[in-house]
Amino acid sequence: MRTLLIFLLTLAITTVVQGQSFEQKIALKACEYLDSIDSYKILQDSIQPSIIAAMAEVTKEGTPEERKKINTVEGIRGTLKTAYEILPGYCYTVRRLMIEDKESKFYKRSDNQRANLHFDEGNKFMENGEYKNAIKEFKKAVKNDPQYVFALDHLAISHRRMENFKKAIEYYKKSLEVFPEGNVALLNIAVSYSLVGDDKNSIQSYEQLKFLYPDNPEGYFGLAKMLFITEEYENALDNLFTAHRMYIESQSDYAKDSEKLLSLMFAKLKKLNKTELLNRKANEHNITIE
Repeated sequence: MRTLLIFLLTLAITTVVQGQSFEQKIALKACEYLDSIDSYKILQDSIQPSIIAAMAEVTKEGTPEERKKINTVEGIRGTLKTAYEILPGYCYTVRRLMIEDKESKFYKRSDNQRANLHFDEGNKFMENGEYKNAIKEFKKAVKNDPQYVFALDHLAISHRRMENFKKAIEYYKKSLEVFPEGNVALLNIAVSYSLVGDDKNSIQSYEQLKFLYPDNPEGYFGLAKMLFITEEYENALDNLFTAHRMYIESQSDYAKDSEKLLSLMFAKLKKLNKTELLNRKANEHNITIE
């Protein structure tokens, strides 16, 4: 079970499927058992018994077709396996603890000291705006440690500051190959996609960020901007109001940015005679528009 949890999360990044199959009901019930856990180690020890207990409870209230699924050893194994695989997609606690564990493994300095030396040199160049020299050093760092997420992210940042957005995307992708849940790469690749006019991939990246980090307003705000551009106004407003409330509650200066975007959306919706939509969404989110 410990090995399974290491790679499970990469399977859960896609949007959670609507509707409830037998396995989905089990995953949701297991999440209730796991919701109060605050340690990855305890989570590792608790997932298997929680899934088994959840399957037993769901089976009691299940349909004849669902009970038939676990009439055989193969059926039981298949049901348990599917429930394990989809659990992070249905359970924020599991998702959060798994991400925190992976962050401790990938958001750190390299074990290779030569890689660290080149990384530090690259940072000096980057701070001075010498991005070409910074890129050379970060590449050397990655050559010494191909799994060095910090170096890959800084390679991408250097290219982005040079407005070489396609190259930045290339290195953010490499970073996400190592750490698919990396919030730095997810946020910045979403921005980079928008700068090259790739709205579809930008939206997808913001959606992943929002799914994996629901307490981070940047996913909601970035998604709101892209949905406004693609004229998906209702969804854009939902995400914008969510981001704005989070900015306000955290007393963030970024609330000014969400207010500015709201003004732009108001002007656009007024032009389209759709101000009723804005007022309705504001009421749904308990926000007063002046």
